[in-house]
Amino acid sequence: MLDRLMKRAPSLKRFLKEMEKHGLRQGFETFTRDMESYEQTKANLTFHGLSDVLEMYHDEIVAYYGIEEYEFHYENSSHYEIVCLVDISDEKIHTMKPGLRKRYRKAGKYRRQKLEDKYHYNNPLNRIHAYIIMEMAPGFAGPDTLGINVVCSSNYSDIKGLGNYTMTSAISAAKKAGFKDIVLEVGNNDAESIEGSSDESDESDEESDESEEEEEDFEELIEEVACALWKKSVRHKGGAPYYSVDENYLRIIISEYLYNQDPGWVEPETNLDEEYGYGGYYYQKGKRKSRDLMRYYESFGFVEDPIVHIEKKCFSDVPFPSMSLTL
Repeated sequence: MLDRLMKRAPSLKRFLKEMEKHGLRQGFETFTRDMESYEQTKANLTFHGLSDVLEMYHDEIVAYYGIEEYEFHYENSSHYEIVCLVDISDEKIHTMKPGLRKRYRKAGKYRRQKLEDKYHYNNPLNRIHAYIIMEMAPGFAGPDTLGINVVCSSNYSDIKGLGNYTMTSAISAAKKAGFKDIVLEVGNNDAESIEGSSDESDESDEESDESEEEEEDFEELIEEVACALWKKSVRHKGGAPYYSVDENYLRIIISEYLYNQDPGWVEPETNLDEEYGYGGYYYQKGKRKSRDLMRYYESFGFVEDPIVHIEKKCFSDVPFPSMSLTL
C-alpha cells in the first residue's frame, strides 16, 4: 500500500512525463488557431527535458560551440525541471520569416553569421522555441506545490502562440502529475531596484560552486546553454532591447539542475513596511507597470496571493506580486 502511495506522489519526474505525453496527445497543431501557417513552417514541436535535449543533440552542440564532451550518468533529482518545446523536424532548418530571409541573402558575411547564430538550426539550441522552469516545493510550500521560475517563448521563433501553449500544457501536466497548486511571482524593475541583496547571494553561490568537487564538469555547457536561453527572452520596447530574465539567475538554476545539487536557499526576510515592503509604495509602483503581465497570468486562472510571498516564502525577499493557481 505504501509503495502504491509513493508511486502516486507528485514529482518532477511525473510532471515531465505528463508534459511529454501532453505534447504528443495535444500537440501544437491542435492548439494553434492558424494551422495553415504552422504547417508552412514545417516544424514538429515536442516537449523534452533540457537534459534530454542536450543528449539528443550532443554531437551538434559540442561541434557548434567547441566545448568539451559531456555525459549525464543519472536522472534529474534536483529541485528543478526545465522543460523545452523543441522542434525535432528534419525538414525545417531555420526560423527566419520571409522578410528576414530576404535580408539574410543580401547581407555580408559577418551579418549572415550573426543571423545564423540566432535563427539557423546549425546552432542546435535554436531548436528550442520555448521553455519553462518549474521548482518543486519552493520555500515553505508543501510537496504538492510547483513554482514557475521562468516561462519564455523564443523571440527568434517564427511561430506564434508558444507561450500560451507552454503554460496551458504545464498547468494540465501539473494537475495530472498530482500537484495541487502552482505559484509564481511577477518581476518588475521598481521592486527589484530597492533591494541590494542580489549581489551578496550571487557571491555565496559562486563560493559554494568553487568549494564543490564534482566528478563531472559541465561548466562550458552551462555557460552556453544559460546564454542561449537568456537571449531567447529578449524583447524590444521603444526600440530598445530588454531581457525578462537575468542570465546569472538562469545559470545558477541550470547548474543545480545538471549537477543535481540542492538549491542554495536561504530563508528570505519578509518586509511589510509601507515603503519597501510587500504592498508598500514600490510594490504598488511595480505592480502598476506589471498589470498587463498579471492579466496574462489571470487568464490562466492565477490570482494574487500574498501568502505565497509573506508566509510560504516561495521566492526571494524582493516584494514582487505573488500569484497562485489551485488545480
